[in-house]
Amino acid sequence: MEEVERAKGETERAEFAGTLVTLLTRALHLERAVLLVEEAPDGTLVAVARHGAGQIERLQPGEPPGDGPWSAAIPLRSSAGTGLLLVARAGGAPLAPRDLALAQRLAEGAARLAEHGRMAADLARSRELLARADRLSALGMLAAGVAHEIRNPLVSVRTFIQLLPERMSDEEFRTRFRDLALAEIERICGLINDLLAFSRPAPAHLDATDLNDLVSSIVRLLDAEARKNGTTVVYTEHPALPRVVVDQAQIKQVLMNVVLNAIEASERRGPVEVRTRQERRGPEVWCVVEVADAGTGIQPEHREHIFDPFFTTKDRGSGLGLFIAQGIVTQHGGYMRTAARGTGGTLFSIHLPARGRPRDVDAH
Repeated sequence: MEEVERAKGETERAEFAGTLVTLLTRALHLERAVLLVEEAPDGTLVAVARHGAGQIERLQPGEPPGDGPWSAAIPLRSSAGTGLLLVARAGGAPLAPRDLALAQRLAEGAARLAEHGRMAADLARSRELLARADRLSALGMLAAGVAHEIRNPLVSVRTFIQLLPERMSDEEFRTRFRDLALAEIERICGLINDLLAFSRPAPAHLDATDLNDLVSSIVRLLDAEARKNGTTVVYTEHPALPRVVVDQAQIKQVLMNVVLNAIEASERRGPVEVRTRQERRGPEVWCVVEVADAGTGIQPEHREHIFDPFFTTKDRGSGLGLFIAQGIVTQHGGYMRTAARGTGGTLFSIHLPARGRPRDVDAH
């Protein structure tokens, strides 16, 4: 039991360190950052969290930090040990006094958290902030596409309204106008409802949910983004899929991340294929969402790292999307898998227990 608790503590410390570095990088627009802590009896500092390329792995006592230039080197001291926070902007440009003070306060706060044993609570809060930042990033990307999707039906309705005085006596025209206007308004309402349901920051609320409805809402929401990237999303649902007990907002975030990644990977090579299915393993029943892209696939050396925090092969990206998604699915008692497709591309599968009992979702 002590070994399990110790391992859990080490995992929480590593996750907290990664969260600290990520928040600091975003706040100060850093190019690189690395957090080192004392791991060995001889005082050697070992890197536990990094951002950017070319980072040092360890530092001997009294050794100046390499892989510079660094904008600042901030020592960490607490009863739990010593450490060093290295931060760098492009070219090693120095930090403004206000930015340096912020970095020092974060470093001091991290040391105090370690001393007073509040790491777990702050880690949960940091996870929540990262998940919210990931969701807001996706919303920013969607804004232009959704605005376009709303504008097009409004143009059609406006055109009919402009023609209505001239065609008031034409019953066929009035009938067509009524049917088109109602259909387009319903479409706009559906898009807005989907967007609000995804963006609304609600606390964890578990309920028996139709997974098909969640998937179809995300597919509708990302339809414009798919067409902008020269592809389409083809959705096939299992007609008798059991319900799952989930927090809808959190699972929508998972689906949004995975489908959006598939759209970006596919580009003009082919469609993104999304389907739901049921899977039985002994007495257990699982609901599965499969998302298959038409991209170039994941390199073998990258496959085991795609769920690691801060790992990304994109030119722009935090490397946190799949890490957050996997954490959400795990807290719901499920898991995620990847596999190479025989026709090229990658298959992501999200497995959730049918009417399952989530584990500590409220804590997440």
